[in-house]
Amino acid sequence: MRSTVALTVAVVLTTPLMAMAFPFGGQAGMVIPCYNQAIYASLGPPRGGPYVWTPSTKTYQFGAPTHAGQWLLGLAGAPYYCIVSIQPVIVWPGTYITMLGTSR
Repeated sequence: MRSTVALTVAVVLTTPLMAMAFPFGGQAGMVIPCYNQAIYASLGPPRGGPYVWTPSTKTYQFGAPTHAGQWLLGLAGAPYYCIVSIQPVIVWPGTYITMLGTSR
């Protein structure tokens, strides 16, 4: 009985942590298309870092990132990757973008 209660409490307390997305945004310093149908974007302040757009990202009016200097704002979550080169294999890590709005 105790183990069932403990398991239920553990699942209830950790489930929201697994599904959390965090806000990000900044100006793109580098935008690179990937071989795995994704786009790698390195953002500057205020909430920058490496992010990866995929075809399953909920994308708003102005579409996916296309060039450096563009502003991005959205939600990101899990770690993801971008295959930059296939010979030799070069993979850049980033954070998966779940929802995105861009400037023109």
